This record gives sequence, structure tokens and C-alpha cells, in this order.
Amino acid sequence: MHTRENGNELRKNKRMSILFLTPRFPWPLIGGDRIKSYHLLKHLARNNEVTLVTFSHNSLVTEEQKKAVEQIGVEFHAIPLNPIIAGLRSASSLFNDLPLEVAFYTQPKFTRKVDELCAERNFDLGISFFMRTAEYIRNYSFKKILIAEDCRLMYQSRSSEASKNLQQRIIRQWETHRLRRYEPEVTKHFDCTTLVTREDIAAMRTQNPAAGYALLTNGVELDVYTPNFNMISRTGILFVGKLDVWANEQMARLIIHEILPYIRTIRPDVALSIVGANPSASLRRLAGNGVEIYANVPSVKTYMQSAAVFLHPHKGASGIQNKALQAMACGCPVVTTQTGVQGIAVRHGEEVLIAKSSEELAEHALTLLNKPEYALRLARNARIVIEKYHSWEAIDNAFDNILAELFSATGAPQIKSATKKISL
Repeated sequence: MHTRENGNELRKNKRMSILFLTPRFPWPLIGGDRIKSYHLLKHLARNNEVTLVTFSHNSLVTEEQKKAVEQIGVEFHAIPLNPIIAGLRSASSLFNDLPLEVAFYTQPKFTRKVDELCAERNFDLGISFFMRTAEYIRNYSFKKILIAEDCRLMYQSRSSEASKNLQQRIIRQWETHRLRRYEPEVTKHFDCTTLVTREDIAAMRTQNPAAGYALLTNGVELDVYTPNFNMISRTGILFVGKLDVWANEQMARLIIHEILPYIRTIRPDVALSIVGANPSASLRRLAGNGVEIYANVPSVKTYMQSAAVFLHPHKGASGIQNKALQAMACGCPVVTTQTGVQGIAVRHGEEVLIAKSSEELAEHALTLLNKPEYALRLARNARIVIEKYHSWEAIDNAFDNILAELFSATGAPQIKSATKKISL
């Protein structure tokens, strides 16, 4: 019997009442958290009553945002968030045990709205998207899922080690210290915590082996991110990322200053496109001499469908890289590091090329630029992986498995993977 039918059968065909919390309004679909939360909301709202409480950052909700969420059948309550006030309030974490990223999103208005809704309604399930919203429902007695995505302790500790910026290193060391206590404690209050890679699950288990964990990877809209396998028409090198995120800006600078010059010793004609939201003024000044920076574009799809190489010099961190999933879906050959494809069932030389240094990244990019037939083989293989494991239908089915187990007689998942085991 189909998984979704099993889930409904276990709940006796009852339309559940679900409270769903997110730190950012799930529209427009920019950023992995918005994309995933939107698709999960859309899926859940097909057969359930879903109430969303979310933050609206520094602005009122637009008619476009309102329409996008209401069209999928979700009732929403948007709480305005002023980043300056939130930042000042997060300073209160100096006097408690909250990590800065959690304290920033712990706001009285959001608390009041959640408590008000919980007093009015008999929720069957509460879902916190990201640990940043976990505080609001951790002590409620209904079933609860924490969509953590990644192990934050692993993310911050790796990022601290990789950082050459003193300020960044200090902040991340502070977060690492707080997360070492907070992360295992907060997972005790949720029936299941979902993460996007097995590495993240393993890291969480070392902190709290008693909690329930499930693998819930990320998806791609296959009918939107369609492939272009005409390698002759593809030109140049591409990097994509939210450029107001420190790690992404550092990757962009690494490509410009270290990797591209190496490539141009062999292929002086190669152009580089940096595409992403909100690049800093100093990054914008690096444009020129075959380097183009495209800011706040409506869609990255067309760039991924036309570049010869997607170059992603990822270092440290945790979780799964949505930009890599999208590039693979578009048939854009990917050159990255091992952490750049963690959680994705790919192999070096078969679906992607994986490097350990800037020199190797440059050499792999040159290989793909000079061998379009080989690039085509990798691109076709990569698209197959995306279709098999990273469609939203596959993610919906995996989430249904989690819900079915959560509401079964056996109680919370003790996990087992919620998706098929991937053998490399």
C-alpha cells in the first residue's frame, strides 16, 4: 500500500491540525530553507489543516507572498522582525544558555502568537523548521518534529576551523560553546529530529544518542530546473550563492583570486560568472576582466543551464548544498569538494569531480572545459541521481514515512532512515 495511504490509515483518515513554525517567510523561493519549508507546507496542506507562524523580516508581507501561501491552503500569521532590535535582544543570550542564532529569533510577539494559537486549537502536530523556532513549542505535549536540517555544532565548529577572519572565528567559537549544551538538550523535547545527511545524523547521535532522528534530504523542482546537455553551447565558469552569507562570499573570492588565475594560465579566455543575492560593495568591485557579478537575479536556472562548469570550492560546514543539487538538475557539470556533495549519492569521476585543493579544483575545471564529451557523461549521470533521490515527490514520500511512524503504535522514530539507503 502507498506510504501516504498508510499514514492516513494510521491516523484513521483524520485531517490533522498542524502548527508549522519558520524563521523566514517561505516565499519567494530564494534560499534552501524557504524552498523546503514551502514544499513541505504545500504537501501537508493537501490533507490537513496547516497553520503557519513565521517572521516577516523588516517589512510587511507583500500581496505576492500572501497569495503564494494562501493558494496552497495554508493559514499564516506573520510576525514582523526588525533585525536591529532582534540583534540587540540576542545580546541577552550572554545571560542565558541560548546560542546567538536561536536568541535572535526568540521574540515575545512570536511567543504570544504561538501560545494564543495553542490555547485556541487542539494541534495534533507541531513542526519547528530550524532550531531557531524550537523554543516556541519545545514544552508542548502534542507530537513534535524538529526539521533541524544540519548539525549546528558540526557546522559552527567546522566553520570556525576553516575561518581566517578573527571576528568570524570568535563568533563561531562562541556558538560552538553554546551549541554543545543546547543542541542535545533541545532534541530531547521533540519526537523526531530530521537532518539532510547521514553525517549530520551521526554527529547528532554523538551528542544525544537517545533522541529520534530521520534522514530527510532536500529536493529540486525537476520541471523547473531542466537540463541542457548541449555542451557545445555551454561556456564559462559559474558560482552561485547567497552572497550576503559570509561563507559564500569567501568562496567567490577564492575563485577570483586563486582558482581562476590558475585556470587562465591554460585557458586565458575563460569567463567567470558570480550569481547571487546582495553582494557586498567590495565584492562588486572585483567585477571586470572577464569576471561578471549578477546580483539579485529572478532565477539562477538560466545561468546553470548555460555554464560549462559549476565551481563550488566548499570548505567545512555541514548539511546539503542546494546549489549543487540545482546545478546537477540543470545538467551543469559540477566541480567541488567532498563536503560540497555530502548527502548526495555521487562519485568522483562518475557524476561530479571532487578536489582537495584549489589547484585540483582548477585542474578539474580545465578537464571539463577541454573534454565536453566527458563533461556530458558526468552531467547525464548527475541528472539521473537528482531524478532518483531528490524530486519533491521523493521528499514528500520520505516525510510521509516519518509521519506514519510517528503516529503508529510504536511511537517516535528511532531511526532507521526515512529514505532508501544509498549505496555508493
